[in-house]
Amino acid sequence: MVRKYLEKTRQEFFEQKERISEQIKSCENKLKENDKFIELLENTSDPNYEAFTPRETTSNAFNRKKISELQEAQKAETENILKLQEQLGEINFKIDEITSVIRVMEQMDDFVPEEDIYDRKLAILRSVETERQRIARELHDFTTQNLTAIVHKTELCKKILDNDPVRCKLELFTIGKTLRNIIDDTREMIYDLRPMSFDDIGFDITVERTLDKFNSFHKVKCSYIVEGEPYQIDSVVQITLLRVIQEACNNALKHADASVLEVKLYYLGTKIILTITDDGKGFDIDKIPETSRDDNSGFGLSMMKERVYLLSGKIEIKSGLGNGCSIVVTIPKSKEDK
Repeated sequence: MVRKYLEKTRQEFFEQKERISEQIKSCENKLKENDKFIELLENTSDPNYEAFTPRETTSNAFNRKKISELQEAQKAETENILKLQEQLGEINFKIDEITSVIRVMEQMDDFVPEEDIYDRKLAILRSVETERQRIARELHDFTTQNLTAIVHKTELCKKILDNDPVRCKLELFTIGKTLRNIIDDTREMIYDLRPMSFDDIGFDITVERTLDKFNSFHKVKCSYIVEGEPYQIDSVVQITLLRVIQEACNNALKHADASVLEVKLYYLGTKIILTITDDGKGFDIDKIPETSRDDNSGFGLSMMKERVYLLSGKIEIKSGLGNGCSIVVTIPKSKEDK
């Protein structure tokens, strides 16, 4: 609440600063115009004529009067500019002061209201429960049903082994094929839980291979760019970043009809920044429900945010109808850097 008020106040100061800057610019333009007008009037006056006659021409009298008026106006404009510059200095000081307070508040992550603590704990439990439901659903729909089918076929082979050996061999062949499918599905589940390639070939190559699969199975151009000197990332951070990439890519393909996906990872001194950009049809962020999917397939935007927040990170999603989507995730390198 306080932070929102400070940000609103700072924005008002920025708007006021812009207005004063425009006023200063307008005054400076008037000064330049008056200088040119004074110069023009001085050039049109005839000093030689006055040297030979005591009478003053009407034109010269008008010019002198106008020059005097313009010089007084110049003084007033100059004083006005000084006052406006003084106001601008005060506003800049206030903006810097509010910005400092906001930065301190951003760093005070240890102070969390009691209701926020409850919400965070609930988010952790919801995240774990959703992951369990996803695994249970996959085990039930694929592994358990395939194993049940193998049991039935094995019992059938026992009955027909002596009377119909040819069919028995065909059933055994089907059993072997089903077992291979179960092994493949189990490996996929293990990979989703914790890719072994993290330990074997590293995080960046794992991401490249994941994007290569998207390139292979879908008509979409995926690119992965690494900025900075790579360093060891915590395993929990690795799996979170990979989940965000997978979910963002799936959404871009299934819902946004994207043809180009660009993933960038920035290794900075105290933080890691992940950006995912697509050229899809985009969406209205305000109309996307903040709930997990009913079929537990993936974890959607809400679970994506939960995972990032649990690592003291920040996630920003920008999108609009016809403007594609951009996701920026910032996660501190370590607990001390948050």
